Amino acid sequence: MKIPVISLILIFVISIFVNAEDSNPVLSAMQKNFARGSLSTKIQVLQNSAEYPDVNMGPLYGEAFEFILDNSKNLASDIAARELTILAVRLSGINGYSESAPALWQLFNTFGDEQVQVEILSALGELTPDLKVIAELNKWLKQQNDRFRSGTAVPLQVVAEAVVTLGDMGDSSSFPIVFSTGSAKYSDDITYKANQALKNLEGSYSQSLVEVIKSSVPSDKISALNLAIEDSEMPIEEKGGLYKMALDIGLIIRVEDSNDEQRIRELRYSAIRQLALLKWADASELIIEHFNLVILEYERGISPKSSVLEAVSCLGAIGTHEAAARLTLYLEFMNSYMENGQGTDLQISLAVMNNIGIIGDSIAFDDLLYSGYLDYPASVKRAAREALNNLKNR
Repeated sequence: MKIPVISLILIFVISIFVNAEDSNPVLSAMQKNFARGSLSTKIQVLQNSAEYPDVNMGPLYGEAFEFILDNSKNLASDIAARELTILAVRLSGINGYSESAPALWQLFNTFGDEQVQVEILSALGELTPDLKVIAELNKWLKQQNDRFRSGTAVPLQVVAEAVVTLGDMGDSSSFPIVFSTGSAKYSDDITYKANQALKNLEGSYSQSLVEVIKSSVPSDKISALNLAIEDSEMPIEEKGGLYKMALDIGLIIRVEDSNDEQRIRELRYSAIRQLALLKWADASELIIEHFNLVILEYERGISPKSSVLEAVSCLGAIGTHEAAARLTLYLEFMNSYMENGQGTDLQISLAVMNNIGIIGDSIAFDDLLYSGYLDYPASVKRAAREALNNLKNR
């Protein structure tokens, strides 16, 4: 099949326009001059490129990054090379050349110069977010947080710019890292910038706090839980789920540091108090598991009696059959102690009787009745009788 001559002419004309658009003569000239020029000439070329705002100079900046990276070892201590790098980085950010994000991150890891790194982060914040770069920056910032907590010096200016950049990028995956940075107590400035960055991140606030409790250091877990407790606008359903998850984390996590062990216990204690206030029956199994653990800790002198009393009250507050069964089993244990003349703690005994009565489950009838025949103090016997009456009235 023959193509008409007029069609061939049209195709030729269109191709000329397409090629002209793809290789702008100004851009081509800039690239040629950059490629063959000295360092000072390369700097001038980049400076001149700013005079053509209507021309996409992205490929020129890409060429500059390629040159810098290819010659990084030779240029490391060169003042002109540093100036070239900062200029290329700034222009890339100002002009929104998002394709440069991977190269910018490579430059960040290549140059230890803090000012250069700050410029790179600032430029990245101006570009369309790159998920791989975000993941790498999250990882880098977490490393700085870990180093700082261990007493190792970190580049504070770069850390401050990193949280601002992550806030500009706005990805929800950064929440635990930025949150941890804000609570690490670097400085008032970094804490403020971290808190501002948190407001710019996408995603559910409560779910982000959940991720902090799941993945961060113990001190951050407590801080995140406290934020949820203090948040009057967070829906009850979200709060209950978060408190349940915090209790679960507190039960399964294992830490070696004694201070962190205490923080994890505090996480459980705080979660139990909130679950009791909400009467969150959905967490019944975990609350029972906590009760078992806190009794063991109390017997070993690790947990205070107040924590046992809170655990008992939480079982009474949720009011499930399983909670009643567990308190009844503990009442049976208390009765056996009284039979053997060993005695029981007055406050704990009263709390057990009272909360069994609050639940009002008939599973406790036999053990409550039997406790009346034992040598409990009068106040405990009275509480047992009242609990029995509650069972009878249900």
